[in-house]
Amino acid sequence: MNIQKTIFYVIGGTLLLTACSLDREPETAISGAGVIIDESTAETVLVGSYDATQSFVGSQIVAFNSASDNVIGFGSAGASVPLLTASGSGGGYNQYYSAINQVNQLIADIPGLNDGLFTGNSKNTKLAEAYFLRALAYFGLARTYGGVPLVFTPSSSGHSADGIKRSSYAETLALVESDLNQAEALFDKSLPTRARASIWAVYALKARLYLYQERWDKAEEYATKVLENTSFALTTEVRDWYENALSTDAIFELVFTTADKNPIYTYYLPASLGGRIDYAPSREVIQLLLDEKVSGKRKQLLAQMSDNSEQYVVQQYNKTDGTSSFPVLRLEEQYLIRAEARVQQGKLTTAVEDINVLRKRAGVELLSAGGKSSKDLLLVLELERRLELAFDGHRYNDIIRTGRAAEVFGEINEVYKDSRYWVFPIPWTAIAADSDLEQNPGY
Repeated sequence: MNIQKTIFYVIGGTLLLTACSLDREPETAISGAGVIIDESTAETVLVGSYDATQSFVGSQIVAFNSASDNVIGFGSAGASVPLLTASGSGGGYNQYYSAINQVNQLIADIPGLNDGLFTGNSKNTKLAEAYFLRALAYFGLARTYGGVPLVFTPSSSGHSADGIKRSSYAETLALVESDLNQAEALFDKSLPTRARASIWAVYALKARLYLYQERWDKAEEYATKVLENTSFALTTEVRDWYENALSTDAIFELVFTTADKNPIYTYYLPASLGGRIDYAPSREVIQLLLDEKVSGKRKQLLAQMSDNSEQYVVQQYNKTDGTSSFPVLRLEEQYLIRAEARVQQGKLTTAVEDINVLRKRAGVELLSAGGKSSKDLLLVLELERRLELAFDGHRYNDIIRTGRAAEVFGEINEVYKDSRYWVFPIPWTAIAADSDLEQNPGY
């Protein structure tokens, strides 16, 4: 299929997401030292941190999906891989720091609390959750913008990163690892809660981190920790994991309710179902997902628009009551991480076994390792990730981190032949507010 080489511009893709499905009202404004005085106030601020996490994850999903060749702006028929601009605040920059500010308050206050009822496992668990959420936020920032200011002190002003110079990408990922190490040491190994962070979410995020750092042995090790836990299992049908909240393949999922709706669901729904369909699957990914031999059951990620038989919509965020979850960490990705790590270590047979677990569920022909090189299997994995994680927000970074953006994205938009554009621009509003914040080169 010929991909239409049209460029469209993202002018501020940030969403303001405020829904929270936990069990108490969140604390979204930090008033300064002393706000956390006992277990109850710690829980309130922690719920606010999950609420803020929903905000940046929603922005991340929309930004990464629309920046890739899997999703297009609905009004830009056929256009994909846009030229990003610093206008607006695309990517959720400020939302990340709002979440970081709240977890910094937890990390600062919880260790010093002397509440006799807030001790032991409960105290450790809340602190571990805070470290995990901070790691998730900084990992998202690094994947979006490269190195960013690293903030450790909570602020009551709402401008916690002002005046702090940007750290490098490597330094930012080093903080992510440090925070995950802290969380791993504090969590117990109880069964996954799925809707909140756990030791298993730490293992899964570590596996993703090590994949990005090309530490293949560690990526394999941590993905295996998750995959060996029999509490997790692939759903029978592809649609089961997005139709049923907290399904057996969920490691960490942000859940919404009819009272606190997923704020991006209208972006993917057609008007006939109460949406505004800002974004739709690209022509190429529709063709791939509908190909029975290539995708099999993964076509369930699409739905046909009732008023146009040739147009499809993204299905996984399309519950009309707003209760579609954000799949932050799920089992399918762990199989793909381990497979890629194994290929990179020359373990081709076991890598193919991991790929075939997903292909079997999808109902497509199983692969054989015979006659395939590591390069062959890496391209197979690139396609498997494109299909299996189609609208989770991974495709953009998969092409960037593997160094294939010039070849894959550059074919559609020539600007991607220049590696300076392999990161998002810092929003101009953040640059204008902080004279110490430097823009990414090229923007």
